[in-house]
Amino acid sequence: MGLESWMNVQSKVSLIKSRDHYTGVRKCLAPIKDDIKTSLSKISSLVIKINFVDARKELTTTPFQAVKSFIDFISPFYEGEIVIAEQATWGETREGFQRYGFMKLAEENSQIKLLDLGEDETIVRTIKHPEGELELRFSRTILEAPFLVSIARPKTHCTVVVTSGIKNVLVGVVNGGWNERLKIHKGKFIHNIMTSIADLTYPDLVIIDGTVGMEGDGPINGTEIKAGWVLVSFAALAADSLATHLMGFDINDVGYLNMLEEKGFGLLYPNREIEIVGENPQDLITPFKPHCTPKKQRMWR
Repeated sequence: MGLESWMNVQSKVSLIKSRDHYTGVRKCLAPIKDDIKTSLSKISSLVIKINFVDARKELTTTPFQAVKSFIDFISPFYEGEIVIAEQATWGETREGFQRYGFMKLAEENSQIKLLDLGEDETIVRTIKHPEGELELRFSRTILEAPFLVSIARPKTHCTVVVTSGIKNVLVGVVNGGWNERLKIHKGKFIHNIMTSIADLTYPDLVIIDGTVGMEGDGPINGTEIKAGWVLVSFAALAADSLATHLMGFDINDVGYLNMLEEKGFGLLYPNREIEIVGENPQDLITPFKPHCTPKKQRMWR
């Protein structure tokens, strides 16, 4: 793919209305099908990073039907390995694979491999932040993925306002469950730490399934909100910032997204113009009730 074509892909977000996880994701993928085919033609293995914040609570997890929809969509033109990877922060990852249908999906499709990242080989790296350095253990599979797809549900968050496609990767790559991930929660500096982790790993494709999201005291104890949209993009920062806008939040309040733009990871909607294919975002804004600590979360500046 030439530079000009790639830059066009990197500023494009597909956005559609959705009342059903499976149908919504499939329709949203359709406008960028050719770009997906081109990208996957170069690889023989891809990794899908799903999200089990608490494997015991379905609303905290990536919708199974969204993952199945993506796999079914690429199946006519992609014959390589598909690794579905996650380590639950709380609960048992394998139980989550079983409970939500991923185990059965893998049993029925020889392309699919399930990976509990808690059992993955780790790579230790030092991450710098304004108060010093952190030595963290990272998943080798995520760090070395030939093509990394992040599929997540949009949720409010207790520390960084919102979480969707990017944070799913930047925190999920940290291996060792809650004990290891707790290390990055250094008040406002969590934004700096995640931004540094982005130098090691970053999603190649983001699917944010807002058919049903989580509002209130997310990412664990929030409540269901039927936002009714799905968005897909190769431009992860554009996708996450658009999702933030659709959730009714001010993008200037989300530290790590602003820091990623400053480091050159992409364009930040609505501060920068991006190409949106499909629906008018203004027609799909569904304000999420924020976490109970919004003032504290804005103090990252």
